[in-house]
Amino acid sequence: MKKLVLFIAGILLVCIILWQADFSQVFIVLKDFSLENLLFICLLQLITILLINLQWHKIALNMGEKTALKDLIHMNMVGTFVESITPSAKAGGEATKVYLLKTRMGFSTGKAAALVAVQKTISLIAFLLLNILSMGWFVVSVDVEGLQVKVIFGSFLFLTVVLLVLLLLVLYPSKLLSFIKGLTIKKKWKEKFYDVLETLEATVRDMLQQKKQLCGQFSLSLIIWLLFAFKAYLIAKGLNIQLSFIGIAVITYLTYMIGMLPLLPGGVGTFEGSMVFFLLPLGVASYEGMALALILRLVTFWLVFLLSALFLGYQQLMKIQNLYSH
Repeated sequence: MKKLVLFIAGILLVCIILWQADFSQVFIVLKDFSLENLLFICLLQLITILLINLQWHKIALNMGEKTALKDLIHMNMVGTFVESITPSAKAGGEATKVYLLKTRMGFSTGKAAALVAVQKTISLIAFLLLNILSMGWFVVSVDVEGLQVKVIFGSFLFLTVVLLVLLLLVLYPSKLLSFIKGLTIKKKWKEKFYDVLETLEATVRDMLQQKKQLCGQFSLSLIIWLLFAFKAYLIAKGLNIQLSFIGIAVITYLTYMIGMLPLLPGGVGTFEGSMVFFLLPLGVASYEGMALALILRLVTFWLVFLLSALFLGYQQLMKIQNLYSH
């Protein structure tokens, strides 16, 4: 109980840091960041989005499902919008993707759940691997306080539990059947759960035999996550923050790990505060850390959220126009 209280206190402290930064200094630092750098980093973010959609497309093909890339882009745009307005860990966005795979692309519920679970699991394994390396480097190389260690390991424990649940669902869906048998729910719902789990199990079993393709998808996930660190490094260089790529990468992954906790929509606040929190022991002033966090979030969160909102808004306008034209 004491550890839980300390962990929650650490998260609250991270949020409080937001109010302690000298925002007049933050704005001065932001003004010196060149527009050319910002546009280039935005381009890298668009490439990242494309790679993520290509990964979804390739996994679907490995499952024997032919889908148009534009449909997957639509699905991820809607999922991104939902993720951005709901608490993090992306559960709302993943449920939305399952729904769209069924209704828009004709997937069965089991196939849709399999695609979402497999992609999420591969991405999360790559992310947690990078975070294990990051935690090791941070604890060994930086003079950290006990509170920082608790925040890091508490967040890592949460994401590890999420990964274990996903692995249970992906690798051993049949284990859930006995649990469902004991539920006091209607027979038709039990039958639907059975159909979903049986399809999921068969699909995953077939995919596990494609070891070369799975290794390729894991490598692609590592590349996607490394691009996030590279973008943060370019921002740091543009702000004249003197840290190595490894140092920036470590802080980036630890910050994203905290930002995935389901506390605030899209991890807003916890992300910015965490980045400042972890940069302070590396000798980076709070206003510099805040400037780095704000630009990185502008590119990787607000830009993506804006694109998804504009995309959905355009689609709604087209529907209204088609309705009135008929």
